[in-house]
Amino acid sequence: MNGLNISTARFSHAAAVSAFLLLAACMQIGPAAETEYSNEYSRAMFDTGYQFINERYIVPVSLRTLSFSGLASLHQIDSKLDIRPKGRDIEVRYQKRTVGQFTAPRDEDPMAWSQATVDAIAIARDASPVLADTRAEAVFKAVFDGALSPLDKFSRYDDAETAAEKRAYRDGFGGIGVTITKEDHDALILSVTEGGPAANGGVQAEDRITHIEGEYIGRWTQRQLIEALRGPINSAVNFTVSRGQSPAPISITLRRQHVVPETVEVRRKADIAIIRLAGFNVDSAKDLRRAVKRQMQSVEGPPAGFVLDLRSNPGGRLDISIDVADLFLDSGEIIVTHGRHPSSRQAYAASRGDETGQRPIVTLINGNSASAAEIVTAALQDHGRAVVIGTNSFGKGSVQSVLRLPNNGEITLTWSRFLTPSGYRLHELGVLPTVCTHGGGDLQTPDALAPAVRGGEYVIAGELGNWRATGNKDSASRASLRTICPSDGGLPDIDIALATEIIGDRALYSSLLKQADTAVAHR
Repeated sequence: MNGLNISTARFSHAAAVSAFLLLAACMQIGPAAETEYSNEYSRAMFDTGYQFINERYIVPVSLRTLSFSGLASLHQIDSKLDIRPKGRDIEVRYQKRTVGQFTAPRDEDPMAWSQATVDAIAIARDASPVLADTRAEAVFKAVFDGALSPLDKFSRYDDAETAAEKRAYRDGFGGIGVTITKEDHDALILSVTEGGPAANGGVQAEDRITHIEGEYIGRWTQRQLIEALRGPINSAVNFTVSRGQSPAPISITLRRQHVVPETVEVRRKADIAIIRLAGFNVDSAKDLRRAVKRQMQSVEGPPAGFVLDLRSNPGGRLDISIDVADLFLDSGEIIVTHGRHPSSRQAYAASRGDETGQRPIVTLINGNSASAAEIVTAALQDHGRAVVIGTNSFGKGSVQSVLRLPNNGEITLTWSRFLTPSGYRLHELGVLPTVCTHGGGDLQTPDALAPAVRGGEYVIAGELGNWRATGNKDSASRASLRTICPSDGGLPDIDIALATEIIGDRALYSSLLKQADTAVAHR
């Protein structure tokens, strides 16, 4: 594929997701305080947003269309407002009467359209008391939601509060390392992160938080709890817990550290390691590598094989998905991305070497396995490295670039699509499993299912040729193919039971692997 930067995964990550990585690096900036609207603040927001959309969206966009769509959305704040094109002009109407009209800029000039948007809002605010009393964030949300609505469903605007939560999951936050849930009069600690401040300070799962900084939390919401426990790294937080039958409350003071939500869970079933990966955040690949290494060095001996459970994994960071796939491959292409922006055209290849020593791998997917989870699954399947069990995956074959705005909100914008090593496009198609377990609990018992699979039942690998050959623009064929093993969001135990059976039967594993394998064309 001409024009692609063919390189190893380690070299290419920063280039392909530069906007995301650079703009997500400062993790301690919280949501901006609720701010009064001003023309200057508004201009900074729209300058940044419109330029980003103009440069990075996957296909060229009409800034005229987007700007008018955004301005029209102010109708949601005040239904008496109507901002529309009139010939070459922008017309602002209030109560069906023209209150302002001026010449619209050239279509390709994002800065001019930003100024035009600010000018139109200023006229509208003079006419509408409701809009004049509306805080800045509500205005920005209305305009950006409207402006992005003509684009694809994965492009969106998040306000500062929502964006902060998403950054916390992707990149971490200042916290104490606990998972909590609000109950009637206190907060139950569900889990404590190993090595985090809470664990090091003696906090235990099932402790109950009753006070934070001396204040009783009985009437607090879950969000208030989270905000109180999070804060700047190295800052102190004091809270009181009750523990079991102990009558005496326990006062604990901890210093917050950088905490990243855990996404890796590992357990051993006989001689098989079962690894559940719940997402792809900044620590996922590192934690997964550590988990695999521990299993390989276990006192029980290395496992006979690995089950990689990606069911209901919604995806996450592109660079982390490349690193995860790289853990299980000696060499070969992992994914190719292509879009309009030069930096979106990249190819990523394995470079580290297989961390499992070529042990058998079975990957589990379902209809909620998306994006980064699909990248990993397709790479392992296309290279004949894993047998895939489950149902058709979600089919999100696009990459989003994330921009931090001046208000600490974010625009998430689709800027590329990706192709698997065998050359098919995942978008609106997904990954087809080697063995289909659609139906979950309606299937046979594991004892009966394994012999059935040995006899060829539920094995749909023969469809992979058509799956990989379907045209990128053949929507009808792609929709038809997705009915072969319909998406299912369940997490049936039978998937894991069958996976362990397959790993334990090398002849069956090799047969299924061979059926799904494909020669990866050299580009």
